[in-house]
Amino acid sequence: MDYTIIEINKNNYLMFDDMVFFRINGREKNKVDQLNSKIEKDVFTTLKNKNLTVLAAQIDNKLVGWISLVYIPKIRKTHGKGYLYIDELWVNPMYRKKGIALALMKKGEQICEKYNVIGLRLFVNIDNKEAFSLYEKCGYKNNGNGIFMEKEILE
Repeated sequence: MDYTIIEINKNNYLMFDDMVFFRINGREKNKVDQLNSKIEKDVFTTLKNKNLTVLAAQIDNKLVGWISLVYIPKIRKTHGKGYLYIDELWVNPMYRKKGIALALMKKGEQICEKYNVIGLRLFVNIDNKEAFSLYEKCGYKNNGNGIFMEKEILE
């Protein structure tokens, strides 16, 4: 299976939006969905954020997976360097077990040079055994130093 890894930008964002719709709804957009699709202009502002990189796997004219990476610089003891956080990694279930997630991870690691990072970090759900296996294959280790916590801020 041939695929390429591309960076998401304003020119290919509609394809990315279609993939996210599929992830959320478990189906492709129909004509009504396409007519009702509205892309907020702040999306393009977000894509210009110098600390954000979103990569996607493309097969033919369709995106089938993505990785979102965020660089967070540290102030002390790191000489201004920081960590690259893998915020999201997802592959369409029909395309899993084909090396796409691994390719996205490897391409994401190449972004380290851009940001001059001291390391990569990620969160993985303890029940997601397949993800654990992938991340271990990529050299990540569970350091046992924390519990992921979050608080949603509703508008």
